[in-house]
Amino acid sequence: MTSITPNKMADNDMSFRQRAVIEFLVKEEIPAAEIHQRLHCAYGSVCMGGSSVRRWVKHFKDGNTSIQDQPRSGRPRTASTECNKKRVDEIIQDNMRVTVDTIARTLGLDHNAVQEMIESLGYRKVCARWVPHLLTEDHKGAKSHHLRTAAEIST
Repeated sequence: MTSITPNKMADNDMSFRQRAVIEFLVKEEIPAAEIHQRLHCAYGSVCMGGSSVRRWVKHFKDGNTSIQDQPRSGRPRTASTECNKKRVDEIIQDNMRVTVDTIARTLGLDHNAVQEMIESLGYRKVCARWVPHLLTEDHKGAKSHHLRTAAEIST
């Protein structure tokens, strides 16, 4: 089962609201281009695209009344489970130089799914080694010590 992040819920809520506006404006017989223009004025950068507006206008003109987004075909996302994230984290902790492809082959998962899990765990690849994106105070202290040592050497 996939979890929905707060940002995803906000996006879904915004789309739901815009679909309701589109339904109303279709009943007012407003053309799709004008509906998109009005949505853009009202919602700015979070306005749905023109092609989506046209698709929803057609949806409502065809007599459909649901403003719920229909389930899409295809396989649901199942790779990014908490169990898989934990396994990815364990593999990285065991070998900080492991590649995304190796993790994907080991777990039998898609490369992109593994990459997303690694990013969600907060890792970044630095000099062919996975490191946590946020440094602890100990790491920060060690970093400044290495900088002083390098500066002393160069003088």
